[in-house]
This record gives sequence, C-alpha cells and structure tokens, in this order.
Amino acid sequence: MIIGSHLEKIFNSNEEKSENSYGLKHFPANKVTKLNYDSNRPLEQRHIHLNLDIDFKNNTLHGIAYIIFQTKIEQIEKFFLDANELNIFQAAYAPFNFEDYFSGKKNSELSLKKLEKIQYKECSYESTSDKLHITLPVKLKSNQYFILKVKYNTIEPNAGMYFIHKQTKSHAKYNCIWTQGQDTDASFWFPCQNDPRLKVTTDLEVTFPKDWNALSNGVKVTEKIEGNKKYQHWKMNKANSPYLVALVAGELELYSDIWRKKEVAILIPQEHKKQKEVILNETKEMLEFYSNYWDYEFPWEKYGQAFIADFIYGGMENTSITINTDEVLGPVHFSLGTDFRSILIMHEMAHQWFGDLLTCKSWSQGWLNEGFATQSEMLWDEFKNGKVSGIFYARDHLLSGYLQEAKSYLRPIVCSQYEYPAEIFDAHLYQKAALFLNYLRDIMGEKVFQKSINHYLNKNAFKAVETLDLMNAIQECSGINPAPYFDNFIFRGGHLILDVHISMSELNANFVEIKVEQKQEISKEFPLFSFETYIVIYYTDGSSEEIKVYVDEKIKKIILPLKQKISFCIFDPRSTLISETEQKIPEIHCRNILKNNDSRLAYLKYIATKCILAHFPSRENLKYILDWLKIEPSFRARESTYCLLADKGSQYAYDLLIQIEERHSLCRAAYLTALAKCYHEQPSKIFEQLVKLSQNEKESLHAQRAALLGINQLSKNYCLLRKEEYRKKILKLADEIIEEGSFHGLLENAAFSLIAELGNSKYIAKLIPITEEFVQHWRINTGALMALAQIVSRYPELRSEVRPALNRFAKIYFPTRVVMTMPQVWIASQDPWYENAFYQYVNRKNYGLFSFLIPLARRSLAQFAKNIEKEAIGEKLVEIVELKEKLANLEKEIKELKLILPLKEKQNS
Repeated sequence: MIIGSHLEKIFNSNEEKSENSYGLKHFPANKVTKLNYDSNRPLEQRHIHLNLDIDFKNNTLHGIAYIIFQTKIEQIEKFFLDANELNIFQAAYAPFNFEDYFSGKKNSELSLKKLEKIQYKECSYESTSDKLHITLPVKLKSNQYFILKVKYNTIEPNAGMYFIHKQTKSHAKYNCIWTQGQDTDASFWFPCQNDPRLKVTTDLEVTFPKDWNALSNGVKVTEKIEGNKKYQHWKMNKANSPYLVALVAGELELYSDIWRKKEVAILIPQEHKKQKEVILNETKEMLEFYSNYWDYEFPWEKYGQAFIADFIYGGMENTSITINTDEVLGPVHFSLGTDFRSILIMHEMAHQWFGDLLTCKSWSQGWLNEGFATQSEMLWDEFKNGKVSGIFYARDHLLSGYLQEAKSYLRPIVCSQYEYPAEIFDAHLYQKAALFLNYLRDIMGEKVFQKSINHYLNKNAFKAVETLDLMNAIQECSGINPAPYFDNFIFRGGHLILDVHISMSELNANFVEIKVEQKQEISKEFPLFSFETYIVIYYTDGSSEEIKVYVDEKIKKIILPLKQKISFCIFDPRSTLISETEQKIPEIHCRNILKNNDSRLAYLKYIATKCILAHFPSRENLKYILDWLKIEPSFRARESTYCLLADKGSQYAYDLLIQIEERHSLCRAAYLTALAKCYHEQPSKIFEQLVKLSQNEKESLHAQRAALLGINQLSKNYCLLRKEEYRKKILKLADEIIEEGSFHGLLENAAFSLIAELGNSKYIAKLIPITEEFVQHWRINTGALMALAQIVSRYPELRSEVRPALNRFAKIYFPTRVVMTMPQVWIASQDPWYENAFYQYVNRKNYGLFSFLIPLARRSLAQFAKNIEKEAIGEKLVEIVELKEKLANLEKEIKELKLILPLKEKQNS
C-alpha cells in the first residue's frame, strides 16, 4: 500500500521521551497505548464464499457469507467473528466434510447452489458494533470442519466498502464502488476472522448495475446480465489474507492483455482510456522484470489493476487485483512531469510477492510487506535508468523521507506499540525498511542477496511470516549470520549520524587515513551502532579497490595501505548506510573525482560537490562542478545536485545554474525550484522569468507549479517583492490562474499559496465560498483553506468570520483528502479556538484512513499547543513591555514632580 505520494507531512512532537522502550522516542503519539498482541484463535477460517448484491442508489450492500472453519481445540461452542457495523439477520451452522469439496477431484467444487441446499441449524448470536459472538448448537471436537452461514447487510458503510457518486461529495466524474481492507477494515463489508495470519481461499458472487465493469480476486468464472443487474462470479483458488479480499466496480472501461499465458487486466476511467496500452505494456514489463529479479514467477492466476476515483490511499495490493487512485492518470502535460504512476504500479505489483504470497503474521511485522515493495521502486529505477539513478532514488525518495520523519520520532522497525496498526505504516515501515534491504544487498552482494530472498519466497509461499523467517532463510541459503544487521537496524530505533574525515597519513604518504565518528545520541535506549560498510580507493592509473570495514567505536580510525599513487578515496561509495553522513575529503580528491569521465561515479561527484561547497568554494572548483553537470547523463544525479547547490551553496548556485539548460521533464521542476532558492542580487529579474514560465503552456504542469512556488519563495526572501507594485502583480497572477483552472488543481493550489503569503483581509470573503464547494478537485479546497488560515493569522480580529469554514471539518470524514489537511490548517491559523476542533478530530472513530490520521493529528495537536503557548508567552511579553513603558513614564513624571514641588513651595512661602 502507498499512502499519498509515499508519506504525508509529519509534524514535530512536543511529547517527552519514553524511558520504558528500547529505541522509542516520542512514539507512539498516544502515550497510554499498550503493546498489541494477536487474538487467540480456537478455530480458523479456511474458505469464505460471499454472495453479494450492491444497491448503489441506497449505498447498501446485502450479503450472505458462507465461512468454513476448522476447530483447533476440544469442546468448542462459542467464538466470535469480526463484523464491524454489520446488521446481522441470521447465523446458522452445518457440519462440513472439507475433503468432499476441496480435494481437487472432478465435480467437487462448492457452488452456491450446493451451499444453499445444505441443512443449517440456527445459532444463537449477539452482534455488537465490531463483533459477532456465536454460540453453536453443538460442541465440537478438535480438527472438525463446519460451515457458518451469516446473512447481513451494511447501509452507508463508514469503511470497508465505499460508494462513490459522481459530482456529489467530491470531484469524481463517474459512479463506482471499491473496497479497502487493510489494515482492519475488511470486516466492515463481510464477517470474518480479520487476521492476516489466517489465509483463506474465496468465492465472490456479486450483482451490480448492468452497465458497470468489475474486477475481483482470482479469475472470473461466470458473467451474465439479469434484468438491470450484471452478475459475476470470481474464484480465488490460492489462499490469501482476508484484508486482501477486494471488489471494484463502476462506470469504467475494461481492457486486458496476456503475459506468460496469464491475463493482465485494467479498469480505467473512460476519459483516460488512451493510456491503456502504455499502462498494460509497462505492467507486463514490470512483471517480467520482477519475476526474473527474484527468479520467482508472478504467483497468481491473473493480475488486474483498477484506477478509481476518491481512493483514500495511493494504491492497495489486493491479491491479483490492485486498486490505485486515478489521480496518477492525466493528459500529456501532466504525465510528463511525474513518474509517480510508474512508481505506484511497481510498488503495488511487488506486493503480489511480498505481502500477498508471503504476508506479515502481525502488523508489527508489516515491514516484510512494505519494505520489499518500497525497495522494488528503486530496483525498477535501476533497471530503467541504471545503478547510478537507483542510488539517487534511494537518497532522495527513501532516505530523505525517513530522516524527515525521524525529526518527529524514532522507533524500531519491528514495533508492537501503537494506537492503531496504521500508525506504524510510516516512513520507518516503508522507507527505512527499504533502505535496510538495500544495505543488506550491498553488504551480502547482490547475487547472494537475490538467492537468499528466492529461498525465503520458496520456503514461505502462501504463508504468514515474521522477521525470524527472513533471518533463517538468509542464514540457510548464504551461511551469513544476519543477526548483527537486524539488531542494529530492525530491532532498535534510530540511525547513524556520521562525520567522516579522509586524509593522507602525515607519517607515511603510502597510507590513507579515514576517521569515522558517530555523532548521534548514544544512550541506554540508543546504544552505539556496530556496522559494516565499504571504502573505495581509486588510483591514478585508473585501477581501484574496495575494502569492507567494520565500525564499532564512537570514533574509529582506519588506516589503509595504498598500492600506488592515490587519486581519491570515498566512504560508503553507494550510499547504502542508513545514515546522515558528512564526508570531508582532500581538495585534490574532489577535483580528481569531478574530472573523472566515468559516468558510474555520479554519486562520488555529488559527494565531491558537497565537500567543495562546504570547504573549498573557489571559482576553479565551482567550474569543475559546472563542467560535470553539463554532461552528467543521470537526471536524478542532476536533480539531487541542483537541490544541493540551492541548499548548501546558495551564494554560488545561480551563476552555475543559469549556465545549464535543463529540459528533462522529470528534472525540470527541481531545477526551477533550485533557481528560486538561490541568492539573487536582482530578484526582480528571476521573478519575471518565473512569471513567464508559470504561464508557458509548453512547460509541464509540474514545471509551471514549481515556477509559481518559486515566486512564493522569492516573496518570502526579498522585501522588494512584498512592495505594493510587485504584490499587486503576484496577486493578479494568482487570481488569473485560479480563474483559468488546471488539471487536478495543480496550479490553483500553488496560486493559493501566493494569496496565503501576500493576500489581505479582502480575500477572506472570496476564499470562504471556495472552501465550501466539494465537487471541485480537493487541491483547490486545501489550497483555499490554507490561504484562509494564513491570512486570518495576520488579521486576528477577523477570526470569528473564518471559524465556521475551518471548523466544518472537525467531525466529518469526507472528502478525505480535504479533511486530512485540517490539522495543518488549524495550526496555520494561530487561533487557540481550534483546540476543541483538534479534540473532536482525534476522538472520532478510526474509520479507514483515520487510523493513520488520528495519531498524526495528536502530534499536530502537540505542535498546535506549543505554538499557542509561544503566542501566549509573546502576548505576556508585550504586556510586560507595555507595563515597563508605563512604569518608566510614571518614574519620569515623579522625577518632574520632585523638581516642580520645591519651586512651588518657595513660591508659596
């Protein structure tokens, strides 16, 4: 599963550090949270047969679930199922001979007709808001099979199944329904043991409006039209976890192709059907690549993907039927500037192996699903763009995301302490876990790593797994004891912060010295790291050697002999350590790296550039950087270096960047962002350039958006652009863009950021109606809401006018993408009144995405309280200053009176 564009913004926490957990800091958000353990299961589900009817007009699902169980203990009579907010009408029992129907023999399949003919005995039951408690009419022995029939419905479900009506609660342009089971929402649309350990085979028979198309798990057995309804029967012959059972149906176009004799299908909105061939071809190429990489063929009978409206995540890897957001689809000028569609497709496809074929036993082990899927993004990037590109993808998309979250909190990757399972679906579970797998690949060697993971797949196929299973597979296959690696990076929190100094030995020129210092917090909770990595030495004759080193001290000095004259030396040359690393290398090494024509050394050139900006920023050295960037083939290397120049060398960056003509569609936005962030002697000049670019329709939408955000950055940095002349120009530009509109609200959202920065109180009346319109794209709503909040923070006397618009979302759930931004909006308003809105937000029921958003909002609430506290302190300081001024005036008046009184006394005498 992908949340948003990998992860949403995390806010800094103001909570105290935990003293009771190894490697936990400011986690979980709710400090009263206890350890989570899986339920006991005295019996286990083996097969689920669902007979469903979708009443779309009334947002209702009618269902009958036939669930086959196997008992595990003696004398079982009572048990429960997960059944969240389901209306239960019947629960009935019948004994069942499993072998009669699941032996694989001819005519042994269990059909709906056979299920309906079975003689059932009524069960007594009690239904609560989340459980169905069953009392069987008989007591059963261990290892007995039986079937439970449950008749139910759900009306306007709050999670599990979503009814999307076009142009009602959102900008959706077509009607559809879709399901979302992860992590614990499957039981909102069918009763089950909602436990990832308990894998089942499934049959799903469903009716829905006849003009719709649909996809579900497994293969479609039957389809027919019955009056105004279409009937389909989907069969899943291989076991998978209940949260992966899925259905998607709607006013969508269905297309299919064949890969290795297996169907590859997509459901796609009609307006985007021209993209079907691109997506199908890319999907087949990815299936081929990933099957070959692990030497393990795609394990399911078909692979389907649906791109649908209002999906609450980026994508979800339901077995053989991934559901993706349709937000990744769009016209050419939208698609050119982003590769998120490809990343999303690859990530969710990888889950078909890691997550579906092998599934985490508990959510605390969820990194075994998400870590491999996130690593697949980097592997795909390497496959398409080369190893160098993969290094920068890992740094810019994985490491940076994890490090941003680490500013808020730290936790072990394997962690059982959380408020809801979704709380740990964070950058630790995704990005840090993927970085760990990349580190393992580097240390073990790629071939050994691939062979070990192939063994892991074969040994545990169709099973639920935990971290120990992966460790055992690695040791069995390679002979390598993985425990030190897992102890350092999986079972404890935190990461390395390294200061690396490379120099020639002062005692002997035939040696190079590397000093490695661990700078991160070291304590009982966060002990010193012990780790392996590589040091690469290049010689002047073009030869090189790579040495594996072991670091187990706070300050480690490594002295290496040189075979001949050295050209340069680099620590961790593929950037696989999970670390914030600063390397200082000799100036001559920096120059030698940048002058080297080997395109495989792009990351080393990035390190040399970083070192030059920090220590040796001469004109000559800056010229070496420019010469390299002009010919560097990797767009990701260029993109990363543009950001580096703007962040670390702002005073030099503009003169370098204007000499580069960056046209790569995936790099253009980063280039423009870097240009705007540079130091400018003439900010008006770059302002005019960015205005033209923002209006240039030949640019991709993402480049135009970057230009608008660049203008916003300039207006923050230079008072010239806040003068009335420029302020009017900028606001006129923003108004025109909002009026004209753009695909998915990309440009409007950026335009609202300009209004937020420079708009006056007159904009409040304009913005409020925009925030109340829900059939437009959510980016327009969120942009307008944030602008409203930031403007009113400058006009606190108008807070009462804005509060109804900003408080509207404290309790509601839809539109989800708008509601999820509200904690940030309330913080931006700087209005203490929204404290109650925060409490309403965090105390709501954790439906769907809110299992993730509620803990996030708790952190936002801490930041909100901190900001309000600062504001209150500021107000008190102002009062103190005012009192001091009054006191000074009184003292002055007293002194004057003291001078006047003696004179008056003399006059009176």
